[in-house]
Amino acid sequence: MASRLLVKNVVRAWAMQPNLNWPFAQVDGLAGLLPRLRSSAVIEPVRLENCRAEWVRAPGTSPTRAILYMHGGAFLTCGINTHRALACRLSRAADAGVLIVGYRKLPSHQIIDAIDDGVSGLNWILQRGYDDDQIVVAGDSAGGYLAFMTTLAAIGAQVASPAGIATISPFTDADPSRKLKHRNASRCSMFTAAALSIFSRFLDEVKLPANRGHDVSPVDAELSSLPPVMIHASSDELLRPDAELMAERLAASGVRCDLHLWDGQIHDFPIAADILPEGRRAIRYIGDFVREVTAEVDASAVRTPA
Repeated sequence: MASRLLVKNVVRAWAMQPNLNWPFAQVDGLAGLLPRLRSSAVIEPVRLENCRAEWVRAPGTSPTRAILYMHGGAFLTCGINTHRALACRLSRAADAGVLIVGYRKLPSHQIIDAIDDGVSGLNWILQRGYDDDQIVVAGDSAGGYLAFMTTLAAIGAQVASPAGIATISPFTDADPSRKLKHRNASRCSMFTAAALSIFSRFLDEVKLPANRGHDVSPVDAELSSLPPVMIHASSDELLRPDAELMAERLAASGVRCDLHLWDGQIHDFPIAADILPEGRRAIRYIGDFVREVTAEVDASAVRTPA
């Protein structure tokens, strides 16, 4: 109800007047002014080549696994402050350090810049001594798009081949037609069909990264090189078709994908894990996935062929 009354009405207003000077860039700064919930996590500011980042570690975190996290926010808003609490929970659930990347955003920068910032974050983790198979790339909403595209870019450039990808309510298809035809176009508690149409036209104007060897959308990419994937989404949200189509395309490419659809939840519900038990449970599932795909092979259990 809160999402319908507050967030959805803001989105509806933006769709009616998208050219106004909306203060999206200030949202993360305002979130940084709010009192923080008590956390025992160790937080280290990081400076990447072109943006800020933050290295988050729960107490006693294993030094053998790490997560690169790309936050959501429609490529326009949110950042390290809005997603710090989620990173702290994820670090504890996965027993891993989490690097949140405060990537460059629209409209001042291009989406390819955000992907480059994600690759820069991967390089930073590698320089800390982590191996490819100890790293998982994760993200929510637009950050889910960036998680897939960053991994594809890193593999293509032979920077790294991460052990897994974990996403929440990922935006994976820039073409709005499939979403607009879905029954959730009128049921989503956060986004309107009109806002999706406006956003799609906006993405056309800013030019998605098709001109540097990247496909416009993760669902249209060559996916066979990707590691195992986990996707969580609400069964009632507007981006459910994106989650389902991505799972279908991954399966067709021979890539394992664990798709979890949650009834009665809003878009990106784990971001509200402080008040949603389902959000906390989803984060635990992601933590289990990270532990699984980064698990070290027990050499003693491997038999030498006779």
